[in-house]
Amino acid sequence: MTIAFKFAFVAMCFFIALISFFRCNSKKDWAWLVSGLAFTLGADYFLVLHNNHLVGIAVFCFAHVCYIIRADKRKLFLIPLVAGLVFIAVWNGSVIMLAGIYAALFLVNLYVNFKFLQNKKTSIPKLNRALIFTGLCLFALCDVNVLIFNLPQYFNVDESLQAIFPLIWIFYLPSQALLAISALRLLDDKNIS
Repeated sequence: MTIAFKFAFVAMCFFIALISFFRCNSKKDWAWLVSGLAFTLGADYFLVLHNNHLVGIAVFCFAHVCYIIRADKRKLFLIPLVAGLVFIAVWNGSVIMLAGIYAALFLVNLYVNFKFLQNKKTSIPKLNRALIFTGLCLFALCDVNVLIFNLPQYFNVDESLQAIFPLIWIFYLPSQALLAISALRLLDDKNIS
């Protein structure tokens, strides 16, 4: 699978999310999804096409902020907080610090979206919340493989770990596809939750 195809797939997911505006459950939910996928596309531009880990990880942090706020609007305070932390990490050129911020955001993202999946007081149908959470779990599995793949660059570990590279894409592409359709009104009966 070529790099151009992988990036084009993520761009297609972003486009699918954009056009889901016309058949979404909630315009606010849709807006946070599209924002998250826009940051994802931007991050992949730097990571996949230019191998720029510093900027790519920095941009990816904001994708997770969008998905956290999508599930819990009370987390808006994360925007300036993460912006400040990311600025400091980029200013210092610290990929390790950015990776720590990113990992913390991802853990919060999974927790908040697990709680969102269980929330019975939301207008977002359970099927959509399940798509979000499943997409994020696949995304997490992708990132575990990204971590393992990149360990030899930063630590003295066996380079044979890089053989897991295909697993990154096996988890990542479906994760983005599930997220891309997660705002769609998939069932006509809104009472199903």
